[in-house]
Amino acid sequence: MEKKLQKKEKLIEKSKKKLFKRIALMAGSLLILLLIIFAVYSVTYAKKSYLNIRVGSVDVGGLSKSSIEEILKREGENFTSTPIILEYKDSDSSKNMTYEINSTEIGLVFEADKSTDMAMAVGRQDGAITSFWQQLKSIFVTRNIDAIYSINKDAVKKFVSDIALVLDHPEKDYAIEYGGNGKFNLISERVEGKRINQEQIVTQVLKNISQIRNIAIEFRVEEFVPRISLENAQKTISSANKIMAKGSLTLVHIDQSFEIDEDAIAGLILAEPEGENLKLVFDSERLDTQVNVIADALNTEPQNAELTVSAGKVEVFLQSREGKKLDQAQTKIDIENALISRISEESKEKLQKTVTLTVATTKPEVHSEKIESFGLKDLVSTGTTSFFGSPSNRIHNISTGADAIHGTLLAPGEVFSTIGTLGKIDGDSGYLEELVIKQNRTVPEFGGGLCQVSTTLFRAALNAGMEIIERKNHKYRVSYYEPPVGMDATIYDPSPDFRFTNNYASHILIQAIVKGNNISFNFFGTKDGRVVEIGVPEVYDFVDPPSPMDIESDTLQPGERKRIERGHQGASAKFHYKVARGEEILQEKDFLSKYIPWQERWLVGPPADQPEPAPATPVAPPAEVPAG
Repeated sequence: MEKKLQKKEKLIEKSKKKLFKRIALMAGSLLILLLIIFAVYSVTYAKKSYLNIRVGSVDVGGLSKSSIEEILKREGENFTSTPIILEYKDSDSSKNMTYEINSTEIGLVFEADKSTDMAMAVGRQDGAITSFWQQLKSIFVTRNIDAIYSINKDAVKKFVSDIALVLDHPEKDYAIEYGGNGKFNLISERVEGKRINQEQIVTQVLKNISQIRNIAIEFRVEEFVPRISLENAQKTISSANKIMAKGSLTLVHIDQSFEIDEDAIAGLILAEPEGENLKLVFDSERLDTQVNVIADALNTEPQNAELTVSAGKVEVFLQSREGKKLDQAQTKIDIENALISRISEESKEKLQKTVTLTVATTKPEVHSEKIESFGLKDLVSTGTTSFFGSPSNRIHNISTGADAIHGTLLAPGEVFSTIGTLGKIDGDSGYLEELVIKQNRTVPEFGGGLCQVSTTLFRAALNAGMEIIERKNHKYRVSYYEPPVGMDATIYDPSPDFRFTNNYASHILIQAIVKGNNISFNFFGTKDGRVVEIGVPEVYDFVDPPSPMDIESDTLQPGERKRIERGHQGASAKFHYKVARGEEILQEKDFLSKYIPWQERWLVGPPADQPEPAPATPVAPPAEVPAG
């Protein structure tokens, strides 16, 4: 009996295994079939959008990219060719009104290309698993994408707010009003009102646009009734007058004090409806104005120590000074708290009348006491160029630019920008007009000659072994910078710039010297044993300039000539730059310069008047000679 049971159990177990195998086989076959179907689906729509994709109200599923873009362009044009209709519905139908918004008035432009990209991206982004899931869902579930467009949303808001000016009749409820003499009065006029929901209308307009569905938008006014209770209004007026009863508010910082008088305090106090309450609040914009005035009077910028060089040694010329900065956000909070505290009978007199300002100390970047730690011990390098023969305006600009650079202190790793350090280049900054190279012409502009400053800095930076990160040569060769050829650096705000990185472990102090016809920049820091190799420039590919050009001008006398631009020979130049410290190569590169040939240009006056020829003297005809 026992053996029969065991045999029966074995047969059952065997049957279960066979059933499990069949189920597994069927499941595996089904999975393979689904994968094959899905693979066919993926391949079929490899260059099309997947099924069940809509951009707004437009079905773009299963279409090529070009077809989607064409359809969306057409739908967008259809939308923008007709106005957006807003229909006001009144309980009295005779007062119904229709408003039209033209697409041009709100700057509406549908971006069909971007919407197309969004549709094509479904099932093709965010990783393999997400893409697989999106593709699978697209077979069964519709994917809705908002159309992409650009619009002036403020113009839409203004259009709706202009409608509100006509239709709205704001309700009136208890309010407070400053009557002067340190007291607020209660306004007790109460009137029911009605208003349109501007935010809801704007939202519906934008929704219709994103759906590319230009259907009329209906809206109505909402009724509003006064809700504030007299008891609550009286509490608010009482609180406002308690604030006023304490008089002016004084704000102090050490030996400085600022007073907000009664009328100014009254200007800060507002009351806003909040359900059945009239809530006392402060006018944030006016409070900002009050605090800004205090900040302007109290704030001071930190003063960096100014350095000079005497007998080859860097010394402090002007001591550093700490600055002050008012914490304006905290000051607003403190003023509000001080005024609110006046409402409580238990508040202390000092808190009600005085506020101690929160002022932070701002440290200078260059502190007198830290100069020793900057490592300004050695003259690291010098760069010098000559501006001999320059006109007076050019010399003035060179000196002004040198003054702007003089005293610059660079921390280790800091990037120096010539344009950034010079600041604004205009007449207000002390610059004069002088010739600059601009758009293939030599024209007068403020700051002409500053390329002498950048070129001299370039040579000082090269001699120091700095890492040069931006440098551009001039359009044509300039005699002020030669010889050598190919070692100039042009600048023009905002670009090109001349920039380098301080790759020393110490700070670098830049000192400018303008003396005689020369400008020099000295770099002070701590020498680190680096060796700088600057090759002799190789000049090649010479090109002669075109023949001189004459430009007729009525500003000159007849026959007068005035040269406005010199001709320059074109050429290319190259020099090798290598900076090493022991076995380490800090920088190695070739500096290449290409100068175009520059045509000489002359202004010429109109042709000189030619004297009129004298009238011809009549000549008698020859006498007839008798035949003979």
